[in-house]
Amino acid sequence: MTMRQTDTDADPLVTIVGGGVHGVHMAVRLFQADLIDPCELCIVDPVGLLDSFRRKCHQCGTVELRSPFVHHVATDPFSLRDFARACGREDELVPSTVGAERPTTSLFFDHADWICDRYDLESSHTEARATDICENRQTVEIKTNEGHISTRWCLLAVGHGGSFTYPEWASELASTGSATHIWDPSFDPNAIDEMSSVGIVGGGITAAQLATKVAQLPGRDVVLFARSPFRVETLEASTDWMHFSGVTEKLHAHPPASRAREELVSEARYDGTIPPYVFRRLQRALEEGRIELEQSEIAVATEAGGTVVVTCQDGSAYCLDELTFATGFGSPYDNELFHHLRNESTLQTGYRGAPVLDDETLRWMRQNRTPSRIAVSGVAAQQVLGPFARNVIGARRAGELIVEFLESELEVEKREVTP
Repeated sequence: MTMRQTDTDADPLVTIVGGGVHGVHMAVRLFQADLIDPCELCIVDPVGLLDSFRRKCHQCGTVELRSPFVHHVATDPFSLRDFARACGREDELVPSTVGAERPTTSLFFDHADWICDRYDLESSHTEARATDICENRQTVEIKTNEGHISTRWCLLAVGHGGSFTYPEWASELASTGSATHIWDPSFDPNAIDEMSSVGIVGGGITAAQLATKVAQLPGRDVVLFARSPFRVETLEASTDWMHFSGVTEKLHAHPPASRAREELVSEARYDGTIPPYVFRRLQRALEEGRIELEQSEIAVATEAGGTVVVTCQDGSAYCLDELTFATGFGSPYDNELFHHLRNESTLQTGYRGAPVLDDETLRWMRQNRTPSRIAVSGVAAQQVLGPFARNVIGARRAGELIVEFLESELEVEKREVTP
């Protein structure tokens, strides 16, 4: 879709920056609450709706989601289950050892696409990348690589962006392109040659899924470099955090955007863990010899004539055609957009650049302690919502809070303009 030209078209009332799960769910809630008309909404994303999440699932070989079937982009918790029954696809609801059944990625995205079509969200999509945001008293000005948008309200629903983590020994390899990060948009596991020697660095769910996916072809030599023992957890944190009630009060007892909140979220998340069903596949591949496990830490890795030579601390060495890092994301506050927002003098930031958000509405607070016209959903809201802020269940909770305050604010604005 082409960029909205604000000098010829009506400015959108609400602009959502980010067309992933959080952005799509927010749009669905706005329409379902009948707060805005389709022409009053703009969703800014450089690719198609949900395409970034879809690509990530492909990149790491996700077969089914870790979360239960009640976590999806619609508002009715049982919408995905009912969709599966109506399509005769109940076999794609995979049994879980704990909690409800989990959907396959195929079922999840087909349902999500159905919801997007139902609300005609594509008509609100602007294919552009937001590069800067400036908040004024009455409007929010959004600069993109395709033009400029002026909006009354801005809902930030962005992820980590290009903020990835690499081991210290890999900095030179990453800068020269001799190795790649799994979340690099250019990475495609299907492009790996059938007879390649492949090294994968990481010990969590992403590394395990990628290793088992790549090892499916018998001609490949796959080495998984995991220096720490595997840790198995069903979910990314305790289910107590899914209720967003009593346990989040521990967060809110500390100052907003503080080191204490950040550390509490970090301690609560089971980062680097593997769910049981993925671990069983990895164990089977290891037992069958399709994957080699190297637990000695890598000491040095150098590029040599189109290959990468990896030497471990125990003296073992590997010559690899491909080396891929599945070592996670960096800080959610380090992406390009948040760098620009930190320079926006009217908005408050705290520890490591975290946005100072209102605990009741997720609105970004100004320096004068008044709420701005920018609200935040996703991983950047984790100091308010806790360790599941980035997940689908986090999108649902953020949607509840943001739509609730918007309903009140839009009603006030309507009364102000009515003669």
